[in-house]
Amino acid sequence: MSREGIIELACLYGPLLGSALLAAWCRPSRRFAIGLLFALAWNLALLPWLDGIARAAGLWEFHSGSPALGGMPLALYFGWCIAWGVLAPLLSAALGERPWTTIALLVALDFRAMPEMEPVLVLQPRWWIGEIVVVAVLLLPSVSLARRTTARTHLGLRCAMLAPAFGGIFLGLPLLVLGGGLPGILALWQALPGVGRPLLAVSSFLLALPGLTALRDLALSGGGTPVPLDPPQRLVTHGIYAYVRNPMQVSMTLLLMMEAVLLGSCWPLVLAVLGIVYSEGLARWSENQDMRDRFGEKWQDYHSAVRAWWPRWQPAVGEPCELWLDEACGPCAEISAWFARKQPPGLQLRNAANWPGPAPLQRVTWHHPASGRRECGIAGIAMALQHLALPYAVLGWIAGLPGFSHVLQACFDAAGAGKRAA
Repeated sequence: MSREGIIELACLYGPLLGSALLAAWCRPSRRFAIGLLFALAWNLALLPWLDGIARAAGLWEFHSGSPALGGMPLALYFGWCIAWGVLAPLLSAALGERPWTTIALLVALDFRAMPEMEPVLVLQPRWWIGEIVVVAVLLLPSVSLARRTTARTHLGLRCAMLAPAFGGIFLGLPLLVLGGGLPGILALWQALPGVGRPLLAVSSFLLALPGLTALRDLALSGGGTPVPLDPPQRLVTHGIYAYVRNPMQVSMTLLLMMEAVLLGSCWPLVLAVLGIVYSEGLARWSENQDMRDRFGEKWQDYHSAVRAWWPRWQPAVGEPCELWLDEACGPCAEISAWFARKQPPGLQLRNAANWPGPAPLQRVTWHHPASGRRECGIAGIAMALQHLALPYAVLGWIAGLPGFSHVLQACFDAAGAGKRAA
């Protein structure tokens, strides 16, 4: 066997064997196994893009005749993902509460092994910069994600990481493969006409909006993730789920269709059709059974009221929510009157002066009593808009996204609409 073959086999089977031995030693719990799955997905989705950027920056290059993903040999791709997505969290668990020891050991091993991988991997003088970036973006989050999933902590952060992880696998990897790697994608972007680039960016954002909003609602109101192995603890029937039952599948399908048009390839369309067939076949049957077992009649009522793929114009009425406003405040009173005229389904208007909490409210507050979730200020108004007709709800989805809501809130505060006690 050639030196190149030995190197690639070692890169793949070394981490695989090490992970198997550590798994036999640690005997990971079900929660830990879910954390390993999430950490592996994080690496699978992001590694090809980081590698493409590193090669474009001239930090390293590959010379291999074996199958590759975006220019990276598959053996090295899977080996690296297993090493940092599975081996690293397992080693951290085996060493106890010392994650930094694990990280230091694996970084030292990488620095020692990578120069020995010629001619498959040829390093340039500044290759260590790429290694530091990859450690910061892949290794550290992998260990953290696995540990936090096991401990059931930092749910919002975990869900935020699952979006690029699974979205990157189902959308990013097909784009990378069919687009000819990072250079091909950049060339495709540059070939777009002037108006095509902002149009593509805005379209991508709007198509991803239902999925991102649903992910946030599942975490904050449902207490879980969209992954069936780590499902929400509560049935979510407000927000985007009051309009459509499968918002994440809708986003994924539409984005794959747009990807097919952009690349001029039928393969993303095939993936979209397969996703629909799977969702409407096995997944729908198992999901309905699981949801009936967990939520009973509440799920039956919701399932009957909300369609899976086509959104309602008016939201279905689920669990009641509240909007607390200070009626002694002029602008708040106007907002309250506007919502009262719209008669939002499932939203009860309350006077903030009667707030039963230990401290008075200082902003407009949307409250979901069943989960205890509260959104204040612009984020609260954004949630309240999701109790109105679909066009208002879309505005609410946009304004309620983290980042957007913070910028809008800062603008309103600067204009004099800051905090004030009821």
